[in-house]
Amino acid sequence: MILGLLLAAPFLVYLAWLIWALVAYPIPLGYNLRSLWQRKLSSFSTAAAIALVVGIFVVVLSLAQGLSVAFVSSGRPDQALVLRPNARFELNSSIERDRMRILKVHPLLKRDAEGPMASAEVVVVKLFPMADGTDTNVTVRGLEARGITLRPQVRLVQGRWFRPGLSEVVVPRKMQGRFPSLELGRNLRMGGRDWQIVGTFDAGGASYESEVWSNVNDVMQAFRRESYSAMLARLESPERVEGFLKAVEDDKRLKLEVIRETDYFKELTKAGDPIKILGNLITLILTGAAIFAAMNTMYAAVAGRTKEIGTLRALGFRQREILASFQWESIFLCLTGGLLGSGLALFANGIQTGTTSFETFSDVSFAFTITPGLMAQGVAFSLVMGLLGGFLPAWRASRIPLTEAMKGG
Repeated sequence: MILGLLLAAPFLVYLAWLIWALVAYPIPLGYNLRSLWQRKLSSFSTAAAIALVVGIFVVVLSLAQGLSVAFVSSGRPDQALVLRPNARFELNSSIERDRMRILKVHPLLKRDAEGPMASAEVVVVKLFPMADGTDTNVTVRGLEARGITLRPQVRLVQGRWFRPGLSEVVVPRKMQGRFPSLELGRNLRMGGRDWQIVGTFDAGGASYESEVWSNVNDVMQAFRRESYSAMLARLESPERVEGFLKAVEDDKRLKLEVIRETDYFKELTKAGDPIKILGNLITLILTGAAIFAAMNTMYAAVAGRTKEIGTLRALGFRQREILASFQWESIFLCLTGGLLGSGLALFANGIQTGTTSFETFSDVSFAFTITPGLMAQGVAFSLVMGLLGGFLPAWRASRIPLTEAMKGG
């Protein structure tokens, strides 16, 4: 944080001076704007390059935002996940049946008319064909009926919920476009048997929209699992989670770990790190090209207007005023591209996509999420490009000797 502020300090000071120059100096900005219009072709091509970079920048950020929304919206602070020690994720965990029986009657669990609010669950992965012809791992979750009520953001939108013992599944509505085999009424082949798709659900953007659900005992039987993967439990309040954690971990009969559900999904957000790294690398390369494009445009502007610069100097404009004038020309050019790029990025908003989680090695479905904050970051990014791309040409314009300028170069 401190290092970032130190690196940004010179830019902020310089930008503050430019803003002050707008007020304190009689900068001929109208002259600069007319110049951009007179050089329509080069100005447009530079603005388009900036728009491309900013658009990619915002879309990359929206990928990470979409993943974050998917995982963060999945957990509740008053719920906990019980796993095998050091398992980290449900897929790597196992809990024997006798331990699960002890957990299901733990005195700290919240209770309602139906009993303890806890769900014994099993998680496996299955290869599914996608619409583009490739295959990818999809999470299959076996859960008890209580597991549905523990996830209130999940609602049935078509068909009905699965019934125990009938080899039935329900699937996320948002996955059906990417996985044609998940259409309602079709049969799936999993674990050596056929499963009928009897319903579709919506999870409000949560990570459960990447999972196929069925009855826990049916899944364990089909995939020959002798143990559960995890138990999801609800406590009386978020404050009770720590007490439950300590009680379970101190119980020598169990030897299990407890993690707050929200913390568990925060850990899963690391699935977006490879996307961020690759996207930032591509953006960095394109940014360098865009800055050089802006710099070349401004250098060409300075070279073609040497005599005009001399006229400005003869009219009494000082070097720092000319520096600010040409710098604002570059900023305006890049801001135009930035606004255009941020606006174009909106077309990606809400598009459903997916990626492979490097934490669970299964598909994670999510939507591009373009927010006003991300668009503002894109515009700010174009401002930085305008500062970097315009500084040297503006400095050159302000330092042309008066005699040389009056001769026109």
